[in-house]
Amino acid sequence: MPDNRSEEPSQRFEIPLLAGQPGRFILRPWFDRVTNHWVTRWYFPISRGWAAARAARGSRERFYEQIRRDDVPAVLVDRLLEAMARAEERYQEATREWLRAFFESHEATQDELTRAEEEREKAAQAFMMVRAYVVPIHLTRTLPPVAYDIVAPETLERTHGYRRAGTGAAFPAPDSPRITESNRIEGPSGTLSWLRWPSPMIGTAWARVYAPPQVEDPATLIYLHGIGMETEMWQMQSDPLDGLAGTAGVRIVRPEGPWHGRRMLFGYHGGEPAFAFAPKGYIELTQCWVSEVTQLIEWARATSRGPVAIGGVSLGALTSQVVATAAQVWPQRLHPDALFLVATSGDVVETCFAGSLATGVGLMKALQAGGWTEEKLILWRKLLEPQGPPVIPPERIVMLLGADDTVTPFAGGLALARAWEVPEENLFVHHRGHFSTPLGMNQDDASIRRLVGILKGLTPS
Repeated sequence: MPDNRSEEPSQRFEIPLLAGQPGRFILRPWFDRVTNHWVTRWYFPISRGWAAARAARGSRERFYEQIRRDDVPAVLVDRLLEAMARAEERYQEATREWLRAFFESHEATQDELTRAEEEREKAAQAFMMVRAYVVPIHLTRTLPPVAYDIVAPETLERTHGYRRAGTGAAFPAPDSPRITESNRIEGPSGTLSWLRWPSPMIGTAWARVYAPPQVEDPATLIYLHGIGMETEMWQMQSDPLDGLAGTAGVRIVRPEGPWHGRRMLFGYHGGEPAFAFAPKGYIELTQCWVSEVTQLIEWARATSRGPVAIGGVSLGALTSQVVATAAQVWPQRLHPDALFLVATSGDVVETCFAGSLATGVGLMKALQAGGWTEEKLILWRKLLEPQGPPVIPPERIVMLLGADDTVTPFAGGLALARAWEVPEENLFVHHRGHFSTPLGMNQDDASIRRLVGILKGLTPS
C-alpha cells in the first residue's frame, strides 16, 4: 500500500459543550430523566416503525402487519416506504464499495479508503435518519417501542437448561478465531482499520480498531457499547477513549455487538431482539458476545505482547463482567489483564424488573404476560450475571458509576464493587445518571487515566 498519508480519518463529531463549563450543568440527573424519556417514548418507538418499514420491502400491507395495526394514513406510510427504499439502496451500494476497498483491494490508495469510509458513514447516517419519516406516524398513532415475542419459561429450559444445570461450563471457551484485518487508513494519531470474522453464533462479527503510531506491542482495550448504541451507523459524538491511541499509545478495539448495526436482525432495530425475545434474547446476546470478546482477546495476544483490558458501558460492561468470571475455566491466554466498567450493575434481574429503561419500554409487563416472575428469572442468574470472583485482581479493576443511575441501578453496581473488593482509588462515583456518567468522561477523565496507568504498569519493557 502506498505510504502517502491522508488527513485524520473518519472523525466523529465533537460536542464542545460537554467538555466545557456548560457541561457541568447539562450532565446532571435531569439530563438522564429527559434522555430516558426520549429513548423509551420516542427513539425506540420510531425505531420500531423504521424496522417495520424496512421489513415491509415497499408493501403498505406488510408494514401494517409489522406494526400490528392498519389505521395509519396511507400517505404517511407511502412516504416512509419510498424514503426507506432510496436510503437502503444507497447504503448497500456504499457498503459494497467499502468492502471492496478495505477487504478486497490490494492497491487501494489512502484517498480511496478515506472516501469509501466517508461515503459509507454518510449513507449509513441517511439510512438511519429515515426514522424522521416515522415521527408523524408516531404522533398520530402511537407505536410500541418493542415487538415483543417473549419466550416462555419451559421453552427456555429446553434450549438453555443444560447450561443452567451445570452439566458443563455455562460459557465454554470458543474456538480460535479466523480474524481478518482490513486495509488501514493512516493518520497523524495512528491507524484506523476493521476486523471481521465468523461469529460463533450470529453471522459475521465486526470490530473497529484504533492503533497507535509507531508503538511496538501496545496495550489493548476492548471496549463494548451499550444496548441500542450503533456507532458504525451514526456520525456521532466522539468518545475520549478513542483518542488513547494517539495520546497514550493504547490500541482501542470497538466490537459491533450482536443484533446491532450491520448485524441487525431483519425486521428489528438495533438491540431490539434482546428485549423482544427476553429473557432468551438477552441470554443469547450475552452468550454470543462473550465468545466474540474472548476471540478478540486471543487476537490481541497474537498481535501484541502488551496487556489486554476489556470493558464497556451499560450492556457492554455487563457482558465484560461475565467474561471476567467465565474465564475461570478458560486457558490463561484468554484471561483479560484489566477491567474497565462504566454505568454497570451486578444485578441484571433488578435491571430487568426495576431499571427505568427496561420498565420504560414495557419489558417487565411483557415478561409477566409471558409467564415470567422475578422468582423464575432469578433461577437463570448463572447465564445473566457474573458468577463468583473475576480472574482479574481487584487492583486492576476500574469502575465508573453514577450515584443517580436508575437504568442499571447504582446499588447493584456498588454492591459488585464491594464484592470484588475494588480499591477506593479505582472506584469513581459521580452525581450523575446512566447517560450522563459515560458522557461525563469528556469533562473528567480520571477513571480513564487510572486505567491507562494500570496498563502502562503491565506493558512489557
